[in-house]
Amino acid sequence: MLAAPLVGLKISADLGNTDGRTTWLTLFAGVFLMACLFAFLLMFGPRRFSAGRGAITGILTAFFSYPVVLTLADIVHRNWGDSADLPALSERFDNILLVTGLTLMTTGFAATLILAAVGMLAGWALSGLAPGRSALSRQPPSRPPGTLLKVTGGLAVALVAFLVGSFIWLSLLPLDTADIALHQTAGTPAQTYPEAIAAFEVVQAQEAKLPLHDRCHSTLLTHGSKVTRVVIYFHGFTSCPAQGDELAARLFALGYNVYLPRMFGHGEADPTTMSLKDLTAEHLIDLGNSSIDMAQGLGDEVVVIGLSAGGTIASWAAQYRGDVDNAIAVSPFFGPYVAPPWANHAVTNLTLMLPNFVLWWNPLENVAPQPVDYAFALPATHALAEIMLLGSLVDASARTTPPAAKNIGVLLNAADISVSNALTEQVITSWQGHGTAVTVKTLSFSSHLPHDLINPRERGGDIDLVYSTLLEMMNDPGLRLR
Repeated sequence: MLAAPLVGLKISADLGNTDGRTTWLTLFAGVFLMACLFAFLLMFGPRRFSAGRGAITGILTAFFSYPVVLTLADIVHRNWGDSADLPALSERFDNILLVTGLTLMTTGFAATLILAAVGMLAGWALSGLAPGRSALSRQPPSRPPGTLLKVTGGLAVALVAFLVGSFIWLSLLPLDTADIALHQTAGTPAQTYPEAIAAFEVVQAQEAKLPLHDRCHSTLLTHGSKVTRVVIYFHGFTSCPAQGDELAARLFALGYNVYLPRMFGHGEADPTTMSLKDLTAEHLIDLGNSSIDMAQGLGDEVVVIGLSAGGTIASWAAQYRGDVDNAIAVSPFFGPYVAPPWANHAVTNLTLMLPNFVLWWNPLENVAPQPVDYAFALPATHALAEIMLLGSLVDASARTTPPAAKNIGVLLNAADISVSNALTEQVITSWQGHGTAVTVKTLSFSSHLPHDLINPRERGGDIDLVYSTLLEMMNDPGLRLR
């Protein structure tokens, strides 16, 4: 119980949650079951208490508790009364395996070491309190250890060596961001409204060759001329421009030109497409550059808003594009919720090294998506890592270089269990360290809002609250979206 927060694992106090979050109750139950099993095998019985056996018990308990606790959380904390909230059993199993692997390879070394120390102390204390049951009591010195002890002891040593060695290697291995940094050369910003329209027609022509869903093409809402302000909205991972259609309509009604660009690999009509396997950080930068270049001819002021992966692009724009007047990142994805910030470097490297798995669920969504009349692309693990790679570039640059955008805003969701708010807060701190004022708004945990704050079709959302907050962050406190 004490080790979990020490290693940065996210444990929820909401015992009634229905989205599969690990709570203190499921944590206790899972670890207790594993501790009982290994203590029974290794420590209980005549002359079996010892510091060594306790250490082995702690290591094995820590390691095998990860999948058990996650499985219990998925079984107990799911809304079984509504089948629409439940992914398929195979998807849930895959999710448990993925999260188990990522957390074990990053925080597992710390958990095993901490529980090894706890087990060692417990074994030593018990051998003193119950000397008749001590492994050192009435046992001939020459008696060799049993086969079970040899096997479990060797397994424990191997697990600790593997986890510690892997984490050190993954943490010290540099992230390959050099090519991404060189890729950031901007194009030619549009000088006039006709130039911007010509650039959008090029996008339309390119997308006409792709098998896209009718609602997922890049969309431009324009008043027929350059206006005071243009807003770009970058949609989230696996979604498409239709995610922001209601936000765009309300902003357009206020007199803004609005551009909803489509990310590479997204928006295809076939829901089983594998197009996201090839998504790279360079694609995200290209989208950010081309969209901002086009927007220069659509409005005197350029506002960039992005959600999740789109929020990562918005954060990149805040750091690198000086011609952005206001960049607002909404729940940006710098790393997953399940991994602590200090392990994010290792998580990114690990995800890039593993095979590029195509998943049947979106790890950045905590509930099944609402039925909508457009398709969600199948996510791929390397695509997630590429988004994290772009976030790592922004994070590293923010530590040494002031952001370029004139104004920056970040909208966080305290109830979000898809992205790491702690990583976002690190970037915010870096920006503020350069003397940059960053407008930060946090939606309260008590609202229990979903990760997708923008889509009006998302169950449990509150777009009136979110849209009004965004408009306030756009420095128009006197206006309200209607």
